[in-house]
Amino acid sequence: MRPLRRPAPMIAWGPRTTTSEQCPPTGCEKAVKRLAIIGQPLGPTAIETVQRAAIEATGSELRIERWERKPHQLAEAFAALKGGEFAGAIVASPHKEKAAALAGPLSDNARASGAVNVVAVAGARLRGHNTDVSGVRAGLTALLPRVAGKWPRQAVVLGSGGGARAVVTVLIGAGFLRVAVFNRHLHRAEALVAHFARSAKHMDLRALPWHDTIIEAELGKARLVVNASGEGSDASRSPVPAEALPADLYLLDLVMSGGSTPLVEAARRQGATVANGELSFLTGQAEAFSLLSGQQAPLDAMRDALPRDAAAAEVAPVVGD
Repeated sequence: MRPLRRPAPMIAWGPRTTTSEQCPPTGCEKAVKRLAIIGQPLGPTAIETVQRAAIEATGSELRIERWERKPHQLAEAFAALKGGEFAGAIVASPHKEKAAALAGPLSDNARASGAVNVVAVAGARLRGHNTDVSGVRAGLTALLPRVAGKWPRQAVVLGSGGGARAVVTVLIGAGFLRVAVFNRHLHRAEALVAHFARSAKHMDLRALPWHDTIIEAELGKARLVVNASGEGSDASRSPVPAEALPADLYLLDLVMSGGSTPLVEAARRQGATVANGELSFLTGQAEAFSLLSGQQAPLDAMRDALPRDAAAAEVAPVVGD
């Protein structure tokens, strides 16, 4: 099985410079670029928190704006980004799939996943990227054994949103042989599987109804579980019964809950190897900042800004959604 690719290092392009011919003797004023965060609903988010921390730490000339837009308003929002004063946008749920149809050209990760979470303005073009894929790849690379021959070949993915698309993109690239995708609404899992029909020809990728007995049966075959669903964002319960979790399991839980989740705790008690979504989130957001600012992301500052009391929230966000 092919090894997971490690995330490419961030490229620090450095601050924009101007020549003396372009500036008056008193110097040039830096142009502030607008950065939209687009989603629905949209309030204060961990995305905004870490991006503000990165802007403050680097002195980047970016100004964040929250744009709450309904799906039918997304095309108009994208058209507004071409106004010249924008660095771009970070796209949140539920717009990532539609954003892939509106942006262009698309990066390899955006094209493969069929989802866009970062739009970088380049003249009249809106370059679409998917940094969630890089984030998930980093999370899985840190979780799974370093020896490729010891990696599992089968996986269970819970969810079918933007995070799940990023997960399946990484698993296909890593040469997994069987991936079962579960969602409470089966047609959503089926739509995800349909998108990957061509790139997943080498593997058994299937959509399955969310039922404890079916999940337990799949867990008897798979040693990797990635939770990319809203199930488990409720801090009071695990989306999978503890007794269904085998001891030799690898679990990546993409629910952002301030360190742990009921699913992580249940798997840990069973003896599983577990990881939360923090590394995946920070890696994806660091890449997003670099794409939009042209500067190296200050990872320490972004990590320090990440809310640690998310577990107290009634519903925690999910990486990629």
